[in-house]
Amino acid sequence: MNLILIRHGETDWNRTGRCQGVSDIVLNQNGRKQVRELANSLRNEKISAIYSSDLKRAYETARQIASHHRLPVKVDADLREMNQGEFEGLEFEEIKERYAHILKKWREDPEKLVLPKGESLSQVQERVWEYFEKVLKKHEGETIVIVSHNLAIVTLLCKITGLGLKSFRHFDLQASCKNLIVCERGEIKIKELNNLSHLTPMATIP
Repeated sequence: MNLILIRHGETDWNRTGRCQGVSDIVLNQNGRKQVRELANSLRNEKISAIYSSDLKRAYETARQIASHHRLPVKVDADLREMNQGEFEGLEFEEIKERYAHILKKWREDPEKLVLPKGESLSQVQERVWEYFEKVLKKHEGETIVIVSHNLAIVTLLCKITGLGLKSFRHFDLQASCKNLIVCERGEIKIKELNNLSHLTPMATIP
């Protein structure tokens, strides 16, 4: 199976550095431009299925890709971003001011820390990996697309590479990036990471 794993296009909250999580924020103008370019770069791929988080920013990204392939978008809440609880809607400076003690724990042991009224990275990794294994069995020998979110994708990449979740900051995934995961003969390899070659320079997040 070839899995084209995509982070959704840009939103206003991405642009301003506001914590997004499971808040259902739509793409902004630049994000819509990004996903048109992204979809165009995939128009000649022989894609068998397209899966997406049920959040609007991911679904809109997936729907744009699907428009070139006459395929439905299959949505699932298991592909959602990490629920960041009380952090959601706050800018990073506000989080530092209000939750300095939580951020200290986040830096020291992000794997197990459950954010206030939210999730831990381990919980996110568990649900995303379970979903990945399910589609892997279903689409052997095919090319599929999954559209998800930054931390959801990063936890999957940590699992594939064997890196612990403490290393999640090593991955810097930009809006509308493509990541190619190839699964063959029992091996899972990352062939492309954070590919932005399909985007015009002005479409990337500064």
